[in-house]
Amino acid sequence: MVVWAGERVAKFIEKPPEIKVNPNGVDVRVGEVFLIHEDTISTFDKKTRQTYPEKVLIKPTEDGFYELKRGVYEIRVANKINIPNNAVATFFPRSTLNRLGMIKSQNAIGDSGYSGHPTQTIFIPIKNFRIHKDEPWIQIMFQDCEVSEHSYSGHWQNEKPGN
Repeated sequence: MVVWAGERVAKFIEKPPEIKVNPNGVDVRVGEVFLIHEDTISTFDKKTRQTYPEKVLIKPTEDGFYELKRGVYEIRVANKINIPNNAVATFFPRSTLNRLGMIKSQNAIGDSGYSGHPTQTIFIPIKNFRIHKDEPWIQIMFQDCEVSEHSYSGHWQNEKPGN
């Protein structure tokens, strides 16, 4: 398994917004933040992927901060990610966020051929977490993989802000 250098990964991350290139990946910002209510009922089957009540879009304050109270949130990457057919991506929280009290509740795999604005789920276990909209939240890492006969063509292909 070979982890790509950040400069190589950066070629597959569309800008704006700007990204931060690291030795082994890139840091990206979020474009949307949604609260998932505590009493939500989620349904998932071959055709249905929904929550009730619907997720609530959280907007930054006038001074540019997301004010996140204790709870579960879906965050959407601001940059479009294009994963080539010879790579697989992994999405991690920046360690600074973990140190300050945010828990990222899953690490997602981005399949070869995926293109879009991926989402992640985070949990805020503390009373209040303030994070500026221009801070990078997620580090994306690519690794070499065997080229498959099929690239990703699932439900989330070409996901973008607003869907």
